[in-house]
Amino acid sequence: MDTEEYLFNLFGISVLAFGVPFVLGFFPRLRVPAIVLEIVAGILVGPQVLDLLRVDDVARFLGLLGVAFLLFLAGVELDLGALRGRPLRLGIATFLVSFALAAGGAYALHAAGVDAAPLLVAVALCSTSVGIVVPVLRDTYNLHSDVGTLVVAGGAVAEFASIALLGMLFAVPTESALEELVLLVVGLAVLALFVGVIVLLGRVLRRAAAWEPGRSVAARLDLTTSQISTRFVVMVVLGAATIAAIFGFEVILGTFLAGILFGSLIRGSERESLYATRLDAIGFGFFVPIFFIVSGMRLDIRAALTPAGLLAVLGFLTVLVVARALPAVLFRRELDRRGMLASGLMLATNVSFIVVAADLGVEAGLLPSSVASSMVLAGLVSAVLFPALSQSVLARESTEGA
Repeated sequence: MDTEEYLFNLFGISVLAFGVPFVLGFFPRLRVPAIVLEIVAGILVGPQVLDLLRVDDVARFLGLLGVAFLLFLAGVELDLGALRGRPLRLGIATFLVSFALAAGGAYALHAAGVDAAPLLVAVALCSTSVGIVVPVLRDTYNLHSDVGTLVVAGGAVAEFASIALLGMLFAVPTESALEELVLLVVGLAVLALFVGVIVLLGRVLRRAAAWEPGRSVAARLDLTTSQISTRFVVMVVLGAATIAAIFGFEVILGTFLAGILFGSLIRGSERESLYATRLDAIGFGFFVPIFFIVSGMRLDIRAALTPAGLLAVLGFLTVLVVARALPAVLFRRELDRRGMLASGLMLATNVSFIVVAADLGVEAGLLPSSVASSMVLAGLVSAVLFPALSQSVLARESTEGA
């Protein structure tokens, strides 16, 4: 491809990245997450439907940076210290039960003829799109209630554990379920070493942040065209991605852990709002929407809409509900039935991580594009349907309480 074609594709993607949330802003009552429409827009303009844009090398690489920034930003927002105690213990227990149920469901789907690596499917279906459910909790004034605390804790633990498992799963190519399990066991040791390196990096950053001459210079440069804080963030993201690649993990694991450490470094400081603004601008303003749009362009949506593909969608959605919603019964001591129902629905809302896992699975040859499309379509259904249902349940509960 020549320069004009690269620019045309990138311009088309940027038009969608701007147009989707802008148009959605005219319909504030439409409770559809922007990322869902970004994926749908990518499907429409991609080779499967209108064939207006192509996934060229530039778009593919920017999409890789997009997922790196997405997981870094997720790590920055994750405050594990605020979830200590029983909510964290329940979150861990919920994830363990979820993974066991998801693994059983994934192997059942594989036995039924779904051509996909069962362990990859299990990991993909064990997460929660916390960024989608938090606005629901906020809108229903439940963010700091028992429901909100347990959902955020369960979603945070699932997000962290799923990313760690996915990072290990792709570290070494495997050809059987036994090899995958052995890889996970051996990978724990390597993961511990990798986490140690990231923690060491965090200590270096903390010492650097406490260096007063450096702080004064950075504060002065932030007021110039140097924009040193933005350059620093980009350096940290790319550095964490590089370290993860050196250890053989996927970049998402490195950037996610780096995000957690970076978030703990800036949280409560006088520069927290500055870094938050810069992070949102460079991440959600440019790289992240490119990832979701490109992911939609790569989906084999025609195969997902065949009878076999729709059956696979139903199968994935069933496993997602059973694996993520059913374990909400562990909250029975803290919540009533409606609270458990709403919590289960929100925990079963999973699209962003499914897109990441499906994208990596196709690249690694562990998922056919048709099966990946069915899995993403199941995630899209969960993102559209479950938050609306949980919001209705919570709103009704709040009305009756009042």
